[in-house]
Amino acid sequence: MILIDVGNTNIVFAVSNNNKIIKISRIDTKEETNIFVENVNKIIKKLLYKNFLKNTKFAVISSVVPSINTHIIKILKIYKIKVFVLKPKDVLSYLKIDYNLNEIGADRIANSIAVVNRKIKNSIVIDFGTATTFEVLKNGRFLGGLIFPGIELSKDTLIKKTSLLKNAQIIKTHKVVAKTTKDSIQSGFYWGYISVINGIIKKIIDEKKFKPKIILTGGLAKIFKNDIKPRPIVNSNLTLEGLQVIGSLYYEKNKH
Repeated sequence: MILIDVGNTNIVFAVSNNNKIIKISRIDTKEETNIFVENVNKIIKKLLYKNFLKNTKFAVISSVVPSINTHIIKILKIYKIKVFVLKPKDVLSYLKIDYNLNEIGADRIANSIAVVNRKIKNSIVIDFGTATTFEVLKNGRFLGGLIFPGIELSKDTLIKKTSLLKNAQIIKTHKVVAKTTKDSIQSGFYWGYISVINGIIKKIIDEKKFKPKIILTGGLAKIFKNDIKPRPIVNSNLTLEGLQVIGSLYYEKNKH
């Protein structure tokens, strides 16, 4: 099975075989159309043939950029691969959702499905993507969450909109009070986001009156994990894991 997670910044391609994610590739979502189509074709061909999955007949897509889907589906059809594009209404028998179904992102659904499949009833999933999102699940039900600007997006905007500030990698700083501009940016983003995240977690717990597991995913999850409370679980492939579960359910239902 091919798993494809189309995000605002990157598209992640993976192959799942015997319920294991065995290969992951990624490209930039914003590539010029001709180059994009060529690269998608190369990746799919490589995933199929170099991983001995020539007989793969099925792909599942999570996308928050609908305009990209047509290009990817067209290429998959060249290889005679059936495509399932995840929509919230398709998983209601597996996940109860208290949210506007016309607005919820497919990636948030995939994350939630992965958590429910792991038999975790109460959780807060924090996904460090282009946007930082919180998914709140209580007794296996998706209750909603929060969305605010992602860390890299915020940093890029700050650098772009200021004349004297230069880019700096986001890392944990040992001191909060910095003595150089570079260190100040790093400290501000690291400890600023830690304070925001921990503050939101506390407010969610107080509001929903439960004891959730905290699950982190996305590119920057590992950088922040040691200062987030309660102590979190990190799963970098959570969205792909959810797509794998959804794809398996759909494939079993429609294989005949």
